[in-house]
Amino acid sequence: MNQDLRLTVRLVMALGLVAIVAPGLSAQSPGLREAHPRAEVGGGVSLAFPVGEFGNFVDFGGGLNGFAVINLDRAALLGLRIEGSFMLYGSETVQRPLSLTIPEVAVDVTTDNFIVSFGVGPQFTLSHGPVRPYVFGTLGFSYFATESSARGTADDYPFGRSVNFDDFTFAIASGAGLLVNLSSGRKPVALDLGVEFLQNGRTRYLREGSMRAARDGTVTFTPIESETNMLVVRFGVSVGLF
Repeated sequence: MNQDLRLTVRLVMALGLVAIVAPGLSAQSPGLREAHPRAEVGGGVSLAFPVGEFGNFVDFGGGLNGFAVINLDRAALLGLRIEGSFMLYGSETVQRPLSLTIPEVAVDVTTDNFIVSFGVGPQFTLSHGPVRPYVFGTLGFSYFATESSARGTADDYPFGRSVNFDDFTFAIASGAGLLVNLSSGRKPVALDLGVEFLQNGRTRYLREGSMRAARDGTVTFTPIESETNMLVVRFGVSVGLF
């Protein structure tokens, strides 16, 4: 059994264990009968570490994440998690003339390689005390894309943008985390520290150096096809609602 699969199995086992234990905790612990928020929203920064085949082609990624958890029981043990993220895994900027007929005007052409992911699934939270561990699993998709934009070297914003290459893949995520309360009450604010294993399956994508522009204006692509699994570490804040 390879390392990626072992990690996934462990997270799924933890998810199942909490699912079994949570109803008993709700019935036995008086603290869990206190008022809890009906929903929590949050977000933060993500650090992505490619694993398996993906790690042979991409070194590192990072970006932003956001989530919402709708609590389905009064003890706030079981919730529906909706999450999304944007992660950049490569970027390069080159300077070129605006055109073959206007070589005096230079533009900066920036090419970004990024992933947009979205998932929905159950979350189980041990919702008493100042530190609340949770586990979750989601099903969704990931969108891999390479986009180029151009702006004048003296300008702040691009004047043109194009998607050069993209691909969709189904995604399965399993993860765990800790909510460390910064304030209590019905609308708590908590520091959110989490890790998840994102399985994207086989995907076609570009990385830095996969695009080549010739002098005649033509562009060639050399896409890569591989598994695109990642270990994602998250740092953020969660806020209770309602």
